[in-house]
Amino acid sequence: MKKGWKITANIVWDIQRNVPTFREDCWDCEVKELLMTDPGDARPAFDHDREIFREALLNEFGADLSNKILGKGIVLVNKGAGLDDFREFFSRGTIVGKVYWEPVEKRWRFRATYASAYVLVEEGVAKTVKVDTIPKEGSTIFVNDCEEGEQVILVKDGYPVGVGYCRKGRIRVVTAFPEYVVGKEPFPAPDIPTTIDDMIKVNENRLRRMVSQSKKFIYVMREKLKDKPLTVSFSGGKDSLVALHLTLQLEKPIIIFNNTGIEMPETIETVQKVAKEWDLEVVVADAGDDFWKAMRKNAPPARDLRWCCKVTKLVPMAKLVKEKWPRGTLNVVGQRALESIERSKSPRVWRNKWFPQVLNIAPIHYWTQLDVWMYIFKNKLTEVLNPLYFKGFERVGCFMCPASLLAEFEYTKRTHPELWSKWDERVEWWRKFIGLPPEWREYALWRWLSPNNKKKSFMTKLNITIDWKKEYQGHIMPKIKDKEVSEDEVKIEFASNVEKAVEEQYSILGKKKGYEIVNDRNKIIIEKSKVIVKGENALEEALFVSAIIHRWYQCMGCKSCEVWCPTGAIKVNDRPKVDPNKCISCRLCVLECPVYEPVADRVTSSLLLDRPDGWRRKGKLLKKDVVKKIKDMIDDAMGLGGVTGV
Repeated sequence: MKKGWKITANIVWDIQRNVPTFREDCWDCEVKELLMTDPGDARPAFDHDREIFREALLNEFGADLSNKILGKGIVLVNKGAGLDDFREFFSRGTIVGKVYWEPVEKRWRFRATYASAYVLVEEGVAKTVKVDTIPKEGSTIFVNDCEEGEQVILVKDGYPVGVGYCRKGRIRVVTAFPEYVVGKEPFPAPDIPTTIDDMIKVNENRLRRMVSQSKKFIYVMREKLKDKPLTVSFSGGKDSLVALHLTLQLEKPIIIFNNTGIEMPETIETVQKVAKEWDLEVVVADAGDDFWKAMRKNAPPARDLRWCCKVTKLVPMAKLVKEKWPRGTLNVVGQRALESIERSKSPRVWRNKWFPQVLNIAPIHYWTQLDVWMYIFKNKLTEVLNPLYFKGFERVGCFMCPASLLAEFEYTKRTHPELWSKWDERVEWWRKFIGLPPEWREYALWRWLSPNNKKKSFMTKLNITIDWKKEYQGHIMPKIKDKEVSEDEVKIEFASNVEKAVEEQYSILGKKKGYEIVNDRNKIIIEKSKVIVKGENALEEALFVSAIIHRWYQCMGCKSCEVWCPTGAIKVNDRPKVDPNKCISCRLCVLECPVYEPVADRVTSSLLLDRPDGWRRKGKLLKKDVVKKIKDMIDDAMGLGGVTGV
């Protein structure tokens, strides 16, 4: 297994029946292995997938051979690896083509595999170049005439042996077909008509087993926590829909819907429709317009700068649980291991640090996407399924999620132009404010903060450069004008006076002694726009000082600090203010602020250390250490008879 995947789908093709199945479930049939990109979590192709396939063929070769290549039976789509949206199509027991979104050209392109190249050569619609041997990938072949960027099929003895692209009068080979397939029939399975119903019939035993195991899992966990309310986190997506339907067969749960305020209208309508049709109570963790308020003070969130999740998901959910279920719930979640590498490593039962009183369980953790879709069609759940899945969307979460692809944003622009326009205007404002090139907005380069490989690839393709320090400075308010960093002393000069920001929160850092703030490790001096930190691990202490400054200026109003403060010392009224008589200097409110990790831990540290990956440093204050400190303080207080508010 590649790239750290702990689990793969193991999908194979039943040659005789012309449908996909699973290796461990097809002991009595002839199967063909499918060369899928890990984890191989393929799904059935829908009408919009076939249209993309057809469009890509037309763009690439000017011919519509999609029906001949895809055949009459069921087709699978799997995520591949590329700069943006990259899809692998499987039919009749083999990979029949790769389709990818070309972000600069803003169109779908097609890359031939052996099966599609065979058809393209047979039909005479692709440019071909004869070769004497099967070329090596990465090699070049000199030719007399070819158009720049044109895809070329390499042919030996009348059969395709590879694919290349024309580059400056030469063909660069990107794919070389294995010698064992060259000269053979391209499609292992017969071209007989098959449907999703046929696939369900072949995989009926597997589906029955998966359902049985999942329902048993829910039942066992429910027996262990009979005294807790039973809830289901329903996002309006397909996985949580299946998890909800399975749970409903055992007991009527309460639906929890996290309305982030940046959901598409179809998602909200789906939640309402499911609740009405199945007669279920819905409790909403509502972020309101907190995201849009936060955007006034903070640049767009990025994959490595996700302040949005805390503001729109974690804080509203923590508030809801604290208010409605202080003793917790047994919560069913539609999480699957094959969704991401992180989730493949996640346990099936866990507690979220933001609301630890809730025990989360994932009954479909080991299901593949194919299992999910078979269950949906078998149980006729398409009647209540989110319609976005049939409009080209792979996911139905926040419409501008930085984890999205440019191709997905194109769908959003087409289907929800007003929603996208509102977002685009905000991004453009930040682009101009920071002083970045137009491509930063147009190609959504805001999706990454650090100049990682993906972002660098985009910049190379677009022939632009972005000064990382300039972009980082645009994410903090006030900016850093100057700094001096040594092991035991750090000096920072900000672009604005920071005295009031520190004055209203100083007790988090320590006690006041004249013009200084002191604690058991450091001495902190604030002089208008200057911050001086002396003592042990001065860099980390300086980052904490900068964190309370930046969160004062960039406060998102989410009140996460109020939720986490163990003594109720902090209140937010536009900006945070701490009561020094109640504050125990535990710093938990800073660590859990949406500003801390993305701004202080990532941006400020990088600017102080003069490197874009400043968060990769030693000596950080960890949340577990803070929690231990609070517990020790509570134990000490209890030994003394208790302290009010602790």
